[in-house]
Amino acid sequence: MADPTPPSTIAQTIEEAFAVDPELCIACDACCQDFPEVFYMGDDEKAHPLDDQQAALYNARTVVEVCPTDAISFSGELPEAEDQATLEEVPGWEALWARSRNLEENRVERDRRYGRDFEVTHNDGFVRVLVNLPQILPPVRDRFKYGFDELMPEYAAHAYMKAGSLFVTAWVTDAKVRQLTGTTNSFPSQFTVDFDFEVDIQSMIFRHDAHGGVEVILFTDHETQANWQWKSHFITDKCTSCSICERVCPTNAITSGERYFIDPDLCINCSVCGVYCPFDAICDNEQVIVEKIKPKQVPKAEVIYELCTGCEFCVDVCPFDALVMRLDSDGFNRIAEVIPKACVSCKLCEQVCIKDAIIVPREHQFEDIGMSFMSYLSDEH
Repeated sequence: MADPTPPSTIAQTIEEAFAVDPELCIACDACCQDFPEVFYMGDDEKAHPLDDQQAALYNARTVVEVCPTDAISFSGELPEAEDQATLEEVPGWEALWARSRNLEENRVERDRRYGRDFEVTHNDGFVRVLVNLPQILPPVRDRFKYGFDELMPEYAAHAYMKAGSLFVTAWVTDAKVRQLTGTTNSFPSQFTVDFDFEVDIQSMIFRHDAHGGVEVILFTDHETQANWQWKSHFITDKCTSCSICERVCPTNAITSGERYFIDPDLCINCSVCGVYCPFDAICDNEQVIVEKIKPKQVPKAEVIYELCTGCEFCVDVCPFDALVMRLDSDGFNRIAEVIPKACVSCKLCEQVCIKDAIIVPREHQFEDIGMSFMSYLSDEH
């Protein structure tokens, strides 16, 4: 039986092939998903090239550039990349371009496109590294020609350790925006920045928020690592921008965008955002996904009437007007009453009640919520 594979394909498979550096592979699975005839995910949670990989099926540069950490190499010469999305010219773009072409370049944004906007702070037990990612598309000609918005779509990012050094890699994921990269000498499609430290690093964790901050915590002792907590809850890239979390947040700590963002200075770690999130997209300050509760099963605040003294603290603090004062059955004292439809189970009333006369019976409890709440009151009120 004749070999159905064309001779040219056999030659390229033998002479030109892809390889994967296991030390650089972060198991993101992008190559395996996009090019299943070339790569597979091994039991070691690393991508591997197939022994009979069909390298000729794809543009080699497109394959290599799908990897965010440059773990994929190609033995042959890389051709020009293929377009991944169609761009349509906008009528009258020349006038917009003419008004912008001679403006001074935003130096901060230029530095961010190369990973040069970062902060490193040394603390007892850990080192904190914050890398700020680009927020604005550079005013290159094709931005105007094809009608791109000024805001930069969210980058993807990854942080990892290699040979004792920290590496942070970030890359453009939007297929159309990737076609703008390389059209100027200050707009690469990705960057990798590395950091060396004189102290011994035990381990690391990181998170990439919706405001383009890649925050890395490098632990220098095991005790700090064991007791570590982030300052606030965090919205992951599973966010669909449905807006539910923003509507139920009692301290207005959540703002909208391509992905929603929690302001660490306003978050009190009450977990109500995660309780209502239908997509399991929110983790607490210990990096544990907050378990959602079906809307009809979310517990409401309950007043223990025998303990209520009518101080009205709970009424004053409730941001949803879910508490009112009513006359007690004795016809003399006033006590708090909950309006269930308005209550979101945020626990602010529970925290402010000095008589323990009001509770919110749900499992999500945080030891430091009282301290966070008092800080919120003193800072914002």
